Amino acid sequence: MSGIGQLGGGCILGLASYRRSVSETKRAAILKAARENFLNGGYSRAAMADIARDADVSTATLYKHFASKDALFAAIVEDACTTINNLMPTDIKGQGVGVREVLRRFADAYVEQQFDHRMNELLRVVIAEVPTAPHLANAVYNDGVLARYEQLRTTLDVLVERGDLKSHNTHDGALHLGGMVKEFVVWPALFSSRFEKPADLDAKIDSCIDAYLKIYGN
Repeated sequence: MSGIGQLGGGCILGLASYRRSVSETKRAAILKAARENFLNGGYSRAAMADIARDADVSTATLYKHFASKDALFAAIVEDACTTINNLMPTDIKGQGVGVREVLRRFADAYVEQQFDHRMNELLRVVIAEVPTAPHLANAVYNDGVLARYEQLRTTLDVLVERGDLKSHNTHDGALHLGGMVKEFVVWPALFSSRFEKPADLDAKIDSCIDAYLKIYGN
């Protein structure tokens, strides 16, 4: 009996794992289809039925994962924002990663987010919808733009604590560094759908970090 019970328990766990895997696969397909629909046609014209069709799921399955188009769009933005978390050093309180390397990783993660994860294109969609859906712009600004600056500010606080940076207003410092990088990777891209990463982008990013460290570095 104990063997049968163990087998039964294993089957239940296996079935639960399978269902979870299928659910995650469907969710990923929905996000991919939704991203393409939003980017190609804009938020207002994107239809949940079309997204379900392109994801090869039923409309009921789509709504099971995302209760509304707003929730779906928010998930896409959140997905695009995870890159910067994954690429940043997990522990910078020690001296294992130098200040320049920390700032460089942050900048590289930001560039990847804007281009490879198509955040610049998503921002164009949001800006276009400001008159009809201002809540989208507000959500993206607060949960994306400001949250990213807050993460950078927190990182700068640690670097100040480590003694790699002078004591300064790290809120403003984050705006200074982020603003310089944006001049090369965000603003030109928002006004041109054909904008591509400059061939000398690495050198441009280095110049931003150099300027920041000249002012705030120890």
